Amino acid sequence: MIEEVKRILDVSIKTALQDPKKSFEIAQKAYKIAKESGFELEVGNAYFCMAYSCRVMSDYSNGLKHALRALDIFEAFEDSEGILKVRNIIGIIYFYYGDYKTSLDHFTTANELFKTIENPKLESSILNNIGEIYRVAGDYKRAFEYYSKSLKISECQDILQNISIINANIGEIYYLQKDYEQARLYFERAYEHSINTSDPITKGQAQTKLGQIDSVQGDFIQANEHYISALKLFNQVNNKFYLVEALIGFSEMNEKVGRSPKHSLLEALNFAIESHLELQISVIYKKLVDYHEANRAFEQALHYHKLYYQKEREIEASNLSMKLELLALEFDYYKEKSEFEKNKKLSEKLTREISESKEELKEIKAQNETLMEVSLIDELTQLYNRRGIKKQLHEKLEKSREEYDLILMIDIDRFKDYNDFWGHLKGDECLQIISKCLKNLDYDDYFIGRYGGEEFICYMKVLDMNMAIERADEMRKSILSLKLPYDDSAGSEMVTISVGGFVGKMTLAKINDYIERADKHLYRSKDGGRNKVSIEQEVDCHEN
Repeated sequence: MIEEVKRILDVSIKTALQDPKKSFEIAQKAYKIAKESGFELEVGNAYFCMAYSCRVMSDYSNGLKHALRALDIFEAFEDSEGILKVRNIIGIIYFYYGDYKTSLDHFTTANELFKTIENPKLESSILNNIGEIYRVAGDYKRAFEYYSKSLKISECQDILQNISIINANIGEIYYLQKDYEQARLYFERAYEHSINTSDPITKGQAQTKLGQIDSVQGDFIQANEHYISALKLFNQVNNKFYLVEALIGFSEMNEKVGRSPKHSLLEALNFAIESHLELQISVIYKKLVDYHEANRAFEQALHYHKLYYQKEREIEASNLSMKLELLALEFDYYKEKSEFEKNKKLSEKLTREISESKEELKEIKAQNETLMEVSLIDELTQLYNRRGIKKQLHEKLEKSREEYDLILMIDIDRFKDYNDFWGHLKGDECLQIISKCLKNLDYDDYFIGRYGGEEFICYMKVLDMNMAIERADEMRKSILSLKLPYDDSAGSEMVTISVGGFVGKMTLAKINDYIERADKHLYRSKDGGRNKVSIEQEVDCHEN
């Protein structure tokens, strides 16, 4: 039975990076078997696996809770290797929240144990982690010392992944000191070793660093190749954290060569928001502020400055709240062993401060939600933009319903002709008038978004195909009734729209397919002479 528990825990560790939630559930299963069978040391290992899964999920308070339980068991059994790996996890948890002193205490305590046991891979990792603390603190000399020790062990044991990561970290020190030749040397070594690891993330990280140094030294063709390759690798494994990092670097390179960085920054922002990467969100907001200020788009700059300011406040409050919560967990943990009145009072004080910090964080998050709503709206038309459309579709399609879903793609006919005659200012005004008309139709449960240029998207619920055609045709007629002439001649035609649609029972997973099918019918309307409606229905979508 004990071998079965070990096997389950091994699966948990191997699953953690790909699916941490599943990894946690597997560790819980092993914990239950170990507890029922009286395998106390394996209970400790199960706690460690749960802590490791929590760390990958960024659930640091639960991670610390499980790690401390594991530490207690490993210390009781004098299991040095168990103590090592748990101290490493605890150190990483405190590092993520900026408590570098506590983090360093755990890493150095773990490092002392290598005098009595041998585990080169773990020793290399802990020395590298200590180097990271000194690098973040700006003590590059000490950081270099620990990186060098870590690198030496990894090279002796041929631990390729560690070799690549540590070379990249050393290169980063030289990069920060503007010694770009040395930085390039280490980044290239990191890349060479990453090729043999068969780990796309390590390879992608190395290529991002090479793109960074190429960009600084003016080799933009090579930088572009490195960034594109890194982005492909991170997309391949769906790693949003490093994808965002690479997109930010890519945007900086684009700006240097005179291309707009906005597209890459907004793409990075979408990924960062989806994955709750708060620090990266703040960095991107600041870059968008700088970009819009440089291009004298002061209204947009002010918008992103507000988002940046609020996000910084949220991060500060969140970090403080989490630090206090982690400290309270440690105090409560040690209080169980030794009931000192001082510890009790300190724990009560910390609990009070945590509550106050959480209230402040709740208020800031509410303000951020309001600002986030603004970022979902297209500035010109006041309709939903692409991000807003995505959010709305997600909310609409996850609700259970009896009615059918209808998606309409709408395009203003011959809009170029209108722009060419009346000019772009009147063209913008035309877009605003049409947007207002489409937005204010007397329908229940529908929304309109600006899909791009003069193209719009509409979602609504309908009872059958007849109702779908009726609604689409009402939209077409409503725009015709606005009587917006293409030119100032007496016989000028009025602005019209073409509509394509798809109706059926939809799922979010296939939304791009539905939009594509609606778009094909839009072009059928265009090819059929414009100012027309063409809608496709699912096979099981019958009229009443």
